[in-house]
Amino acid sequence: MALPKLFSRKQSKGFKSVLVKDLDQHLDVATDRFPALARRLARQFARHRALLDLADYRLSRRLEAAETADSAGMARSNAATYTLEVRRLVPMDREEEFKMARRHEFMQRVLVEFLTQRGPAGDGLAEDAVWQLLRQPAAEILAAVPARAPRGVDAEWLAAWIGTFEELRNLYVEGALHIVLGTVHRYRGLGVDTADLIQEGNASLFQAIDGFDWRRDVRFRTYAQFWVQQAVLKMLYNHARTVRVPIWVQKVLGKIRRVQEAGRREGRELSHAEIAAELDIPVEKVKWVLESRRHAVSLDAEAAGSEGASLGQSLPDDRLEPVPESISPGNLGATLEAAMADLPDRERHILRSRFGLGGEEPRTLGEIATDYNITPERVRQLQNAALARLKKPAKLKQLRAFVE
Repeated sequence: MALPKLFSRKQSKGFKSVLVKDLDQHLDVATDRFPALARRLARQFARHRALLDLADYRLSRRLEAAETADSAGMARSNAATYTLEVRRLVPMDREEEFKMARRHEFMQRVLVEFLTQRGPAGDGLAEDAVWQLLRQPAAEILAAVPARAPRGVDAEWLAAWIGTFEELRNLYVEGALHIVLGTVHRYRGLGVDTADLIQEGNASLFQAIDGFDWRRDVRFRTYAQFWVQQAVLKMLYNHARTVRVPIWVQKVLGKIRRVQEAGRREGRELSHAEIAAELDIPVEKVKWVLESRRHAVSLDAEAAGSEGASLGQSLPDDRLEPVPESISPGNLGATLEAAMADLPDRERHILRSRFGLGGEEPRTLGEIATDYNITPERVRQLQNAALARLKKPAKLKQLRAFVE
């Protein structure tokens, strides 16, 4: 396709529109010719104030996605909303991956071409700084653009090109989101929320895009899979445990577990020395790493055999004084006698016998019942009545110094 025809379509705001498929035809050249072609096309795009028509490209992808969903009969009842949204997007095949990588690099080279040029004020940017800047959102790129555009470049067009570049990156990521879902599915239920893993995997796609080189004839899917898996594993290593353990320790621990599982399949437990020999690491290192397997336990967890008591309730509180030292000065025995002085004789005797007051041994309800020739239940009632009298404000005032 001739260049004049490439820039023949009109768009709003005085810009011309170039279809993505038309640009693909021009970018389909030998790899050694690509940089020179990109510079030549950059000048032509700037002169004609032309932008990529990504709206038409996005519409075509949506129509393709709708056809794929209808033909596949996709179930929509049990899947999560986000998963359904990703499944509605058409994954990039091998051909589309290489086309998208060429488009992305071309748009980068256009910006490098003009942002490194010195404008009338001599305020161009260094090339390395521009390549790093292009990894940032459009707002940050615009903020770093010199106040005056280079000679022969319209500032309004340059700003619109930066916005189109960000939109292309988003389309690039959308075509690869299925890679993240496939990876996250393998690491669900390991202590980190699935939504957090997906978010971390999606962010890693931008790193994959920036580092991918389509000239190596390797699929973007293969390259991005590595970045996504590293991001998901890092998230698990850093957040799956309450007490963080260094990532290298967890990686060694994973190797040890695999060796141990292999030994169990053979019907035996491997010793530390055998594991060390298998992994070619010192025995002391194996022992130290295995000791890091301890996991945190919530203090609110129920303690075994405690009938509802929590683990935290069984731990001593170092901030509190021991009971003997915490009792206020005074004669507890004399105070108790004074508090029980106006109780009925039988109730006073029951309290003394039941709780071993005055140096006596505590007695059971049955033993006390025998003294009074009544039932143990009646003794319990009299005991509760006596305690209720002692809980009255006047009595509590006397005993408060010994219970606080």
